[in-house]
Amino acid sequence: MSHHRRLGVYACAYVCVAVVLATGCAAPTELSFDSAPAVSQAVLLPPDNLAAPAADVVARPAQPGDSAQPGDSAQPSDSTPQAVEQSFSALLAQWVGCFQRPVRCDITRFTAPDSPERTRLSEALAFYANEQLRTKPDEGRLEWSLEALTFTSSDRVRLTTCEYDTRIYFDASMADTELGDIIFDSTIWTRRVEWTLANVNESWQLWSRRIERRSPAVRFCAP
Repeated sequence: MSHHRRLGVYACAYVCVAVVLATGCAAPTELSFDSAPAVSQAVLLPPDNLAAPAADVVARPAQPGDSAQPGDSAQPSDSTPQAVEQSFSALLAQWVGCFQRPVRCDITRFTAPDSPERTRLSEALAFYANEQLRTKPDEGRLEWSLEALTFTSSDRVRLTTCEYDTRIYFDASMADTELGDIIFDSTIWTRRVEWTLANVNESWQLWSRRIERRSPAVRFCAP
C-alpha cells in the first residue's frame, strides 16, 4: 500500500468519523491472504519467537463424538486423539502469534518441511511485513472448537475446527506519528477449517490449512 493511498484512507476516516458506517470509507471486507491463507491474532512475540500466550487462542472443549475413526490407517503408537489435539492447540498458538510480528516469526518451528502451509504462511507473512500490518495484544482473539479428528495415514491426521475470530488488524506504517497504529480490518469471521498435521520425527507439525466455510455475519459454530 503506497504512502499516498494510506494518507487518502486516513483523510477519509477523519471526514467520515465512523469509518465503517460512512460511505466510501468502509474497511476492507477481508484481508487478501485469508482465502487460502490465514491470519492470526495479537500477542507480542518474545525475542526467541516463543508461542503466543494461551489467552489469545481459546479452544472450546471437543464434543463427545470427536474421535479418531477406527477404520482409518494405523496411527503413530505414541499418539492418541487427545495428544494430537493438545499438539494442535500449541501449534495454532504459534501460528496465531506470527501475525503480531511477521518479520520475526520462525515458521520452521511448527510447519512441516516442504508443506503447503509452510509455503503459504511464508508468503502471507511476507505480505504483512511489507504492508506493515499486524495484530495486537488484547485486541480480539481466535476461539476454536474441534469438530472432527481423523488419522488418514501413519503420519497424517486431519482435524476439522470451527473458528470465531475477533482479532483486529492494524496498519503500523504511521506508528511513529501522532496517528499511531490505524485499524485496517476489524471484520469478525466465523470459519470452518480443515487442518492437516504431519508427524515429523515423532512430532506433529502443521501440513496444510483449507477453509471450508466462512461468514462475516453468521456465527454458525456450535456454542
